[in-house]
Amino acid sequence: MTATCFRMKGTTLTSIVLEVIDFDPDAFTSQLESKVASAPQFFTRSSLIIHLMKPLSATEFELLIALCRRLQLQPMAVKGEVGALKAVINDLGLADVSQSKFSDSEVNASKGEPAKKGTADSEKQNSHSKVNYQAPEPEPTPVAAALKPAKVIMRPVRSGQQVYAEGSDLVVTASVSEGAELLADGNIHVYGTLRGRALAGVKGNSSARVFCQSLDAELVSIAGQFIMHDTVKGECWKKPAQIYLEEDTLRIEALV
Repeated sequence: MTATCFRMKGTTLTSIVLEVIDFDPDAFTSQLESKVASAPQFFTRSSLIIHLMKPLSATEFELLIALCRRLQLQPMAVKGEVGALKAVINDLGLADVSQSKFSDSEVNASKGEPAKKGTADSEKQNSHSKVNYQAPEPEPTPVAAALKPAKVIMRPVRSGQQVYAEGSDLVVTASVSEGAELLADGNIHVYGTLRGRALAGVKGNSSARVFCQSLDAELVSIAGQFIMHDTVKGECWKKPAQIYLEEDTLRIEALV
C-alpha cells in the first residue's frame, strides 16, 4: 500500500487586507511607505489580501503588486473588482477570493493612544488607502454564548507558531516568543513573558482581556482594537499587566 503523501486541513490565518480605493502610483507608494514605516514589525513580510474597490487595468494591477512586494509585503490573494484581471491574477501566482467572506477591523491605534507629533497630515493622507487587519472569520454563534473550557498550553510558544483557542480562553503557562501569535475567542492568560502578538476576543467579544506576568508584546488586540509595541513600552513594560477594552479604547493596567 502506498504511504500517504499529504493531508489537507483547514486553518485560521491572520492577514492584512489592503483596500485600494484609488490607485495613483506616486500617491499610493508614498502613503504605503509611510504606513509600513509606522510599524515595520507588524507589516514587513505580512501576508496581504488586495481588495480592489475600483477596476484596474492589467498594467496598473501588475504595478500595484510590484510596489507591495518592493515594500516586503507578500500579496497572496485578490478580491473585489477583479473584472478582466483573472488571467493576470493567475499569472502572478495569486488567488481570486472575491466570493469569500471576511471580517475586517481597520488598522488604527486605539483612541486612547496619545497622538504623535506630525502624524495628523500623514493620517489624512493615509485615509485614502485603508489597510485593514483581518481577524479569523466569525461564525454565526452569539458573542455572549458560553465559552468552552480553556485551552491550556504548558510549553513555550516559539517564534512562527500560532495558537488559537476557538470558543474558549487561552492559557499559556510558559513564555511567548517574538514572532509567535496567540488568538482566542475569550481571554488570554500568559504566566510568563508575553512577546509576539496576542489577539483576544477575535470574534467580537469586547469584554475579553489579556493578562500576562511580563508585558513585552509586539501587538495586543481586543475585538479588533489594537496597540503596538511602542505603546506597550510606555506603559507597564516588562511588568505584570492586563489589557482590556473600555469604550473602544484599549487600556493597559498594572497587576498588583
